[in-house]
Amino acid sequence: MNLKTMFGIGLVGFGLAFAQDGSYESRSLSEQELQKQEEQAASSESLTSPVAFVKPDIPKESKRSPFNAILHGKSYNRNSNMAAANNTDLLLTYPNLFANRKFFYIEPTNKMGVLSLGSFFTAFDISNAPHDDSQLGRLTLGYAAPGFGVYIRAGLGRDRVSNDGDSRVVVEGDQVQPGVKSSTFGGDDWAAAIAKSFLGMNIAADVDWLTTRNQAHADPDLGAETEEHYDSLTVNLSLTNAPTAKNFTWTLGARFISFNYETERDGEVQAKADPKDPDSFWEIDPYIRGGLSVLENENARILFGLAAIVSYRNYDDPLDRFSLTTVLQPSMLGEVFVGENKNFMFYGEVGYDWVAFRYLKDNDADYSKMMDAMNTVNASVGFRYQYKDFLAVEMGLGEKLFTGLGNYFQADGTFIDFSAMIRF
Repeated sequence: MNLKTMFGIGLVGFGLAFAQDGSYESRSLSEQELQKQEEQAASSESLTSPVAFVKPDIPKESKRSPFNAILHGKSYNRNSNMAAANNTDLLLTYPNLFANRKFFYIEPTNKMGVLSLGSFFTAFDISNAPHDDSQLGRLTLGYAAPGFGVYIRAGLGRDRVSNDGDSRVVVEGDQVQPGVKSSTFGGDDWAAAIAKSFLGMNIAADVDWLTTRNQAHADPDLGAETEEHYDSLTVNLSLTNAPTAKNFTWTLGARFISFNYETERDGEVQAKADPKDPDSFWEIDPYIRGGLSVLENENARILFGLAAIVSYRNYDDPLDRFSLTTVLQPSMLGEVFVGENKNFMFYGEVGYDWVAFRYLKDNDADYSKMMDAMNTVNASVGFRYQYKDFLAVEMGLGEKLFTGLGNYFQADGTFIDFSAMIRF
């Protein structure tokens, strides 16, 4: 019954009530007569003329199958296929996805825990210094509302020694000349992210400042000031249609990196002490990712993914060198429910990085280099068990497995992952 019909019935009822005020007994209608007038009002052409339907502009999450309703841990979708279900890494990339989710997630193998209260959320994990293997605990604090999310993250480690004497002293094994010496621990990390949904899409931006190894700044009373720079700044911007994608999901983005690995003495950059030390550079990487469901029913599906990344890297002074690289990342992911209640799920994926083109030009040495290479295939398998609607556990195993007869767990990078989630 539409609004016009209801309005017509209301007029009839109002007229009857008005008539009853004057002469209730003489002019009362029987139930049969009232029903007849209601039917006449409902069939009136003026009251039931068609009204154009206007679809509400309310973005809906992509829930085309039961698979997308599941929130996974890090062992799922390691190749970042946006057509797959969400995992905890994706939530931290688009923090607005935390909105209205209440869960506790624990992952001992990766030293990580996440608590989401539906709006406020927090995460405990570690930051790694890639050039000296040091680690620091890291804290994330965030807020999410439907369509908007933001967080800040920090893993801090630093010390400062002031030597007010006139001779060198040893402080906890570190020699300090008269003056001030401050240090920043490897793994020291500052980060922030923000995400917003609009027109059925999500846009996100994040920034991360990471100290890649222990670095020191010495400002002695006598002698040269020495400052080490072992750090990187990463800025990432991405846009995806995932919230309203039907079958094909895409992500457009760009990443900017500034990497420093150098020592300055009185403001002058020093030559590398070890030729194997990495060079400082800045880099920009535009990319596109796509995900497509190629086979799907209510119990199983296969997803195909492909990413294309174009990278331009310019090396800092005193080097006069640059490189241009194109990387393709094809991947496949399969998942299947087992059992009538769909409490068990098995999933597996495979993918690799294909350096389709790389050009390196060194103007100092006057040489250039071109190459392409298909790297080793990485594979992983995992399973998920869910008890009722509040407890789930996942286990994953993979990466460069079965590279030779009997070499099941000998390849570098092989992982075993275990996680559990409690939902509310």
